[in-house]
Amino acid sequence: MTSSRRRFLLTSGTVAATGLAGCLGGSSADLPEDVPDTPVTNAPVPSSTDGLTYATMGSGDGPTVTYFGNWKCPFCAEFSASALNDIAADYVAPGDLNLRYRAWNIFQNDDLQAARAGLAVWNVAPDRYWTFHEYVMTNQPPESQEWATADWLTTAAERVGVEDVDTVRSRTESDQYDDVFQQTASDAQSAGYRGTPTLVVDGRNVSPMTESGELPDSTRSALDQLASQ
Repeated sequence: MTSSRRRFLLTSGTVAATGLAGCLGGSSADLPEDVPDTPVTNAPVPSSTDGLTYATMGSGDGPTVTYFGNWKCPFCAEFSASALNDIAADYVAPGDLNLRYRAWNIFQNDDLQAARAGLAVWNVAPDRYWTFHEYVMTNQPPESQEWATADWLTTAAERVGVEDVDTVRSRTESDQYDDVFQQTASDAQSAGYRGTPTLVVDGRNVSPMTESGELPDSTRSALDQLASQ
C-alpha cells in the first residue's frame, strides 16, 4: 500500500478503511489527565482569530496549507502523532507557513459532534485548540463506536484547560457550525479528494505521510517551495 492510500476512503457514498485498525478507548470517565506536549500542541496561533472560520496554526500571515481531516479517522490520529508534528516544528514554528484544519465528516454520524466541539473550542479558547485536537487524536476510540458524545468531548475540553466548557457543550449540541462542514464536504468532493487525511499544498493534493508515519520527501519539497514564496 502506498502512503497516499493510508487513509479512510470514500467509496460509492460509504467509508472504507485501508490499513490498520483504530486506537482503543473508553468512556469520558476513563479519559486520562495527561495532556500531550508536542510541536502541534505548542504551535502558535494567530494573535487575532477574528474572521478565521477554520482552526489555524501559525502567525496567520503568509502561505497556508490546508489539512482535511476527520476527528474519528484513525489514520488522522497517526498523522497527528507523526508527520503533522514535522510540519508544525519545521514550517509553522519558524513562521514559514500556516496550517488550517477543515473537518470533513465522512462518517456522517457522531463525527459531526466531534467537529462541532472542535470549532467550539477554536472559537472560545483558540490557544487551547491544538492541544484539544491532539488530546482527542491521542485518546481516540475505535471509529466503529459512536463515542463522540457531548459528555466525552466536554470532558476532553476540560482536560486540556478550556474554561468555558458550557459554551463548548451547547455548541456541540447545536447546528451552529453545520454550514461550515457542509461547505468543506462540498469543496473536498468537488476537488476530487478521496478521503482523510488529505493535505493540500499550494492547491495540490500531496501525500500526507509514509507508511512509517514520516513526512514524504515529495511533500517536504512542496512545503519548501511554498514557504519560499
